[in-house]
Amino acid sequence: MYKFLLRPKWIAFHVLIVVLVTIMLMLANWQLDRHHQRVAFNETLKERVDTPTAPLEQVLETFSSASDAEWRSVVVTGLYLQDHDIQIVNVSQGGQAGFDPVAPLQLSDGRLILVNRGFVPLGGSVLDPPAGTVTLQGRLRASSAKRLGAVSDATSGVLTEVQRIDILRLQQQMPAPLVNVYVELQSSSPADDTTLSRIAEPTFNNGPHLGYVGQWILFSLCALGGWFAIVRREATGKKQSALGV
Repeated sequence: MYKFLLRPKWIAFHVLIVVLVTIMLMLANWQLDRHHQRVAFNETLKERVDTPTAPLEQVLETFSSASDAEWRSVVVTGLYLQDHDIQIVNVSQGGQAGFDPVAPLQLSDGRLILVNRGFVPLGGSVLDPPAGTVTLQGRLRASSAKRLGAVSDATSGVLTEVQRIDILRLQQQMPAPLVNVYVELQSSSPADDTTLSRIAEPTFNNGPHLGYVGQWILFSLCALGGWFAIVRREATGKKQSALGV
């Protein structure tokens, strides 16, 4: 009764179902891996965010890698350089579009560290950073990589607007060496422009990946169920034909 399953068109159908189910299960496994990565990232993020604030020099001595220093809270003292400001454009925060003003802060050893001073809605303006010696508290962030499909910044020339903070690229236009991390400002003494909104706090959401795992498994079960229903219907039809029903 089931010999029809060995016919070429049915073999092709079986192969199609096997391929589809395999792809769906691979996608489910990929999403599960993404979930585990996100959970691990959130654990690391929470640990670093909860670490007490430390002087920048101490953190940089302890963690030479930007990825290891990222998200740690630091205090840093220096002087803002004038005429080297940059804006990160195409930024959104709290449902608003806008930009982030960035300025280089010169440390006591002559190096510079970029400071993301906050968020300004479109149409808004921001004052120059405070003059004289300032003491800042903020989070360290690593240089941002270009995402797939994102707009690229020019590879040469002086940039006044950027899509992201690429420290190696911005080093080209700075008068002194840049530290390999930058600061997201949280507080300043003396105070910075009060119209600036602080950069949003990091979130610990694990994302939708587990839901996607369930969806891909459900789709694979639907494919198998569809295969079973079609085979059973065909077998039933052939049985009825053989019985003359």
